[in-house]
Amino acid sequence: MSMNIGFFNKKFVIISATAAFIVAGCSSSPKYVKTEIISNSTKTLETPEWVLNPSIMHEEGTNIVFIHKVTLSGSSRPDACVSMARTQAVGEMMKYIKNAVTTSGQVEDLNSSSDPSLSSLTAFLSQGNISGAKVTTSYWEQTMEADESGFKPTKKLMCAVQVAIEKSVLDKQMRDAINGTPGGNPEIRRKLLDAQKSFIDNVGNKDAAKEPSSSDLNSKSNSDSVSKTETNANPKSE
Repeated sequence: MSMNIGFFNKKFVIISATAAFIVAGCSSSPKYVKTEIISNSTKTLETPEWVLNPSIMHEEGTNIVFIHKVTLSGSSRPDACVSMARTQAVGEMMKYIKNAVTTSGQVEDLNSSSDPSLSSLTAFLSQGNISGAKVTTSYWEQTMEADESGFKPTKKLMCAVQVAIEKSVLDKQMRDAINGTPGGNPEIRRKLLDAQKSFIDNVGNKDAAKEPSSSDLNSKSNSDSVSKTETNANPKSE
């Protein structure tokens, strides 16, 4: 009888130890980290709709609006992030327009690389010599989100700005840049003007100005226009 009791006790101990091991294993399993806003400029802990908008360029009334975003490490200062975005925004808008116009099907098929009209437009857009563009809105948010593993929390800082310019003003400046240099191939000039007009007319098209996919970025080398820069600059907390 005592042998049976001893065997039962040993069996109970083994079962209890196994159960404890399973419970401990479950409790120590990593938990997936969900993205959470911990602080933002609007003090609402909610991201504004214009920041969530997948279109980085759209039309609002008589204005063309471009959205530029920058992402930094969580230890960076919000004011430094916003300042960086404001500094880059107009240049990124010009780069986006340049890619949209010069890589369109209307222009790509032509041997136009050295044509004066294209050179003039490219110089205008590359140098950012545009009048009337201004930053109208800015926003920042600090988030706690998962790292690449999906389980370890990491702090990030994202800021976004909106640049607005009158549609008619941008239209005129682009046409002036194309027509401003004499000579060249008339067909190339006409194709450029057609591409420029098509771009202006389709800015409000929801599918025309979405953030490029990764394949688009690789093929057209326009990843900068997505405007999400990862860096550890300004590692000073606010």
